[in-house]
Amino acid sequence: MCIDKKELIEYMTTSMIFDETTLNGEGLTSKIWHRYLLQSSGKKVRKSGECILRVGENTNGCYLVKKGRLKNIFINKDGMTKTILIIGEGGIFGEQFIFHNQPSLLEATVISDAELYFFPKEAIVDLCQKDFQISFFIMNSLSMKFRILAAQLEDMSLRNTFQNICRTLYSFCCYEENNGQSENAIILHLTHEDLANMLGVHRVTITKNLNKLKTLRVLEYKYEKITVLNSQRLKKYAFE
Repeated sequence: MCIDKKELIEYMTTSMIFDETTLNGEGLTSKIWHRYLLQSSGKKVRKSGECILRVGENTNGCYLVKKGRLKNIFINKDGMTKTILIIGEGGIFGEQFIFHNQPSLLEATVISDAELYFFPKEAIVDLCQKDFQISFFIMNSLSMKFRILAAQLEDMSLRNTFQNICRTLYSFCCYEENNGQSENAIILHLTHEDLANMLGVHRVTITKNLNKLKTLRVLEYKYEKITVLNSQRLKKYAFE
C-alpha cells in the first residue's frame, strides 16, 4: 500500500462515520452477513427521527444496517447532545450487548431512512461458533469503534476547539477523498449544528471558528454545505 493511501485510511478510520467505506479501508465487507439474513428477526424499516435505543436499555443482540444511517449520541440533563458515532450501510450496531448485560449509556436515532436486520444474542453466539468470519467481523468492528472513541478522547484531552474542528473536518475529508472526491475542493454536507453536536460545544463557537478558517481561505460554507478548499492546511492546523 502506498504511503498516501495508508495515511488516507489512517485518518479516515478516525472519522465518526462507520460504514462499508470504513470497513473496506480495513479489507472487510459486510457481505458475509447477507447469507445469514434469514436467521435474523427479519427486515425492519425505520424512518428518520425514530429512536431505536434509549439510555438504560439493552438490545440483547445487534443490528446490521443494510441501508440508511443512524447515530449514537450522549444526552445530558440539559438536553445538550454529543454525537459519538454515525453508523451507515454495512455497519453493525449494538454488538457490545452480545458480550454484556449492562444498560446502554447512549441513545441511537435514525438520521436517514434505514433498513435494519436484528440478530438476537443467541443467534449471534451460534453464528460466531459456526463461522469465524462473523466472529472476526465483530471483533474488528469493536476494535475500529474503539479507535474512533480514542481519537475523540485525544481531541478532548489534548486539543483546543479550533484544532478539534480542524481534525474532525479533516477526517471527513479523508473519508470523502477515499470515496472519489477531489482533494482540491471537498464538499461536506454538514451544518453548524451537526459539528456542534459532534464536538459537544455551542453552535456559536462552531460559527466563530469556521469564520476563522474562511478568513484563512481553508474553506467556504453556505447553508448545509462546507467546501474545503485546502485539506492539507486543515490538517496542519489540526495537528500543529
